[in-house]
Amino acid sequence: MSAWVDRILREFPADLARFWIACDPDNLLLDERILHSLRERGFEVLPFEDSIAFRTEYEERYRTAWDRGEDGSAKALVLQLRGTDMNALPWDYVREGRKVSLSLADLFPKLSYGVIRHIDSEHHEALFEAHNRHATQLLGEGATKEFILTHIFRISPHLISRTEEFWRELLRLHYRGTSLPPLLADHVSSILADLPDLKDLPVADLLSSRSLTVRVLQDSWDQFLAQNGVRSQRSADNDRDDARAFSIPFDHPDVRVVVDNMFFEGTLQPVDIEGEPSSLPEWAKVGLKSDANSLRDLVAQGVIRIGQELPGPDSSHRDWSDFARRLGEIIFRFHSLSAQQAHDVHEQVHALQRDADACLTDWASKHFADLPSLPAAKGPVMVHHVPRYLA
Repeated sequence: MSAWVDRILREFPADLARFWIACDPDNLLLDERILHSLRERGFEVLPFEDSIAFRTEYEERYRTAWDRGEDGSAKALVLQLRGTDMNALPWDYVREGRKVSLSLADLFPKLSYGVIRHIDSEHHEALFEAHNRHATQLLGEGATKEFILTHIFRISPHLISRTEEFWRELLRLHYRGTSLPPLLADHVSSILADLPDLKDLPVADLLSSRSLTVRVLQDSWDQFLAQNGVRSQRSADNDRDDARAFSIPFDHPDVRVVVDNMFFEGTLQPVDIEGEPSSLPEWAKVGLKSDANSLRDLVAQGVIRIGQELPGPDSSHRDWSDFARRLGEIIFRFHSLSAQQAHDVHEQVHALQRDADACLTDWASKHFADLPSLPAAKGPVMVHHVPRYLA
């Protein structure tokens, strides 16, 4: 168990009370790992969002059984109050419940609360460890931003002085499956504003949006091919948005290795070209459909790469969502192949699907019960989260 999860669980000793009230303005209890750890201890977390709905759940599934001396649906229930005002709760809850308070401000006393409240919960564990090891004094807002960029996102904007360094850090960031919160993206953008090579780039938008970065890469790839004398079918059909195309140093080794992986995994799509790319370097051919077997080779390589990164039983739902996207790209490409080409990689693709299904089944049996309580503010995880997300 990590130090972060252990610190939260310390507030909930087993067998001390049946009914708890947790003032949790930062939704710390709704982290997937914490929900799972609490459930293993016999605690059920129920957010207090609608008083009537909560009353129904509480009376039918918990209190009635407890009054009979039974455990009910769980040994203990935690009412998760997103706030600190106990007056919002019915009087009998306040009288019977054991109160605890959880706040990022208390757990990270040396960092600026105004900054850390913008950090997604998936980073809290790493931030807690970095805070305990490296934060030796109280840090203001600016210093907290630098601290988080360095220790969590592994970006040091003050060390970026050339175009290739920016693109390297940007691609590494998004390839790890994360993006900067807008607050930190704006901070980095302000630091890089004086660099003439980056003045035309939407730096903050690129750092905070993976989808925008991928679109820019795709359009800039067509531009890169054109500069090397290769005309893509996409350019000929006017599907490229030149407003999103920038001069990206694709040939730089640090940039090239990430772009290469993006093509193999389906994040970037190879383009059809006209003629033979005689002047193009060998490494760039991963992004081309230069012959009938190019797509088949991409599928085969993609299967190998993502097969080595199957999420395990302790992975988060975010890991599975990211893996599902990558697997979906591989399957889409597989079904785009001709019958003969598909036959060549059929066993590889179906073996990967079987392994993924088996791993997901094991994961769901262990973690599915945690998903209904996850917050929907940043995106629905289950169907019943959709109304809350849209609201």
